[in-house]
Amino acid sequence: MNINRSTWIGLAFILLAFILLVTDFFDTIITTILWPLLEGSSEGKAVLLFGIIGSLFILEPIINNNQRINKIFFKKEENSWKYLVLTMILLFITAFFALLIEIHIRLSFNVSIFTILSSLDPLTSTTSLMHTHAYKSVLGHVINGVLPAHINTGSSISQYVLPYAFIIIILWPIIYFIGLLSLKNMNEFYKILSSIILTIALIGLVDGGMFSQPFLIGLGFLLLVYFSHNKIGIKYFINPVVIMGYILLAAMILEVGGSNQDGYTLTVVDQTAHIDMTDYNVTEMHIEGNNTIYEIHPSLTDKVLIKKIFHDFKDKARLTFMTWNFYTYFH
Repeated sequence: MNINRSTWIGLAFILLAFILLVTDFFDTIITTILWPLLEGSSEGKAVLLFGIIGSLFILEPIINNNQRINKIFFKKEENSWKYLVLTMILLFITAFFALLIEIHIRLSFNVSIFTILSSLDPLTSTTSLMHTHAYKSVLGHVINGVLPAHINTGSSISQYVLPYAFIIIILWPIIYFIGLLSLKNMNEFYKILSSIILTIALIGLVDGGMFSQPFLIGLGFLLLVYFSHNKIGIKYFINPVVIMGYILLAAMILEVGGSNQDGYTLTVVDQTAHIDMTDYNVTEMHIEGNNTIYEIHPSLTDKVLIKKIFHDFKDKARLTFMTWNFYTYFH
């Protein structure tokens, strides 16, 4: 891509990101358009998307034309494809480590790993194996004072994922830089495509994790770019589809296998006040140490229960763990 054209396009993306950040003029339109890509698009994710894409468009031709960088990183022409492989490996390992953090949290509280954690203090946020906010909470913790108050960074979860999740502060820029290096020997079409999908994968890594829609879209298309090697053809879809199929199968096994069809188990940690549980359809309640455990009839959906927990337990408990029921999505 021509350096001047690439720079101007990149600056336009960054300007759009800035406009989204400081105004609400385009918020509804942009987030609606980006919904399929970013799995419930929000202003924060849209700002990240345009900002990172813009930076890649600006930096790629600079990196490509810098003799010192070329001498260090591109001793062989095929090195750029090796950097693409390394980018995907680091994305996968980092996403997998987030799952281990989620498991560690639940083991430390002696609850099932197949639960949704709802942090209630100081702000409400959720995280789980299927959609983790472990890394998002750390980034939010670091930049909380910079962003507008209405952007939910999930920073309240950071108290449960530290110090392990701090690894994202190191790995995220490393993955970004290696991904930037991988663009060198791509043709113009694949450079543009890879800049977009690398950005989507990086966003999915911090907001949703391994099984999130943006991460799967990003990783899947990066695989396609690697196996196609600047070519276009149906046959190049085979390997990416097989690899992504295994990841989706693992997601389905965890989602369905981890479901509790008989009802919900809600574990409330450090409950400090009485809660009217009439609307929850509680079938049993008991106390174990600092935990108040409610068994709830499966008449409500996961989303409805989470919203009720946010409303009813805010400022009355430290956090909650709730089992999920995949089959309620069909209600």
